[in-house]
Amino acid sequence: MDKKIIDKIRKCLALARSGNENEAASALAKARELMDAHGVRERDLELADIEEATARAGRAKRPPLWETVLSNTVCKALQVTCFLDESGDRTFVGRGASAEVASYAFAVLFRKLKTARAAYITAHLKRCKPARKRARADAFCEAWAAAVYVKIQSLFPDQHEDEVVARYIAQRHPTLVPVGCRRSSAQGAAAGRDRLRGVVAGRDVDLNAGLEGDTVQPLALT
Repeated sequence: MDKKIIDKIRKCLALARSGNENEAASALAKARELMDAHGVRERDLELADIEEATARAGRAKRPPLWETVLSNTVCKALQVTCFLDESGDRTFVGRGASAEVASYAFAVLFRKLKTARAAYITAHLKRCKPARKRARADAFCEAWAAAVYVKIQSLFPDQHEDEVVARYIAQRHPTLVPVGCRRSSAQGAAAGRDRLRGVVAGRDVDLNAGLEGDTVQPLALT
């Protein structure tokens, strides 16, 4: 859909709310004329608000659970939806600037957790064999990501999926299929300690998220 045409129609519809009856009627007639001429429906105007933005992720066929929890955290905070693209990156979909803000927020969280993971391995898992090291590091990351999600959940407890965004994804990305996650296989007392340390570290992440009017504010992560 031609963005210039959409913008013209929106301007006419905005003028149609004018207190001047003649001006409002003329603007509404012009909007209808443009919509008929270019085959634009009310639904098309709604979908034109939707944007996409992609953030680099782990690019695994079965991403770790902690990565999915991080993307869910961002979706919860910024009222967007996310899916894995063919390359394994995360594409965020939302209204206006929210998708771009979400991709940035996810990239920041992803980088912070990767740094925390590396530091945790150095501090606690240097003597582990590679497979065991990965499993225990995943357990730490899952707990870290879950702790961050709980903080966001308390800030935004009652958000629901945006029907327009869902319709956009169904139309623009009809071949998407669900992707499973790789959960940590670590068990036992050591894995329990890994998870406890992950919770403590995740609780220390400072998340300041909010909405001001119609403008989505980014997550402030320190």
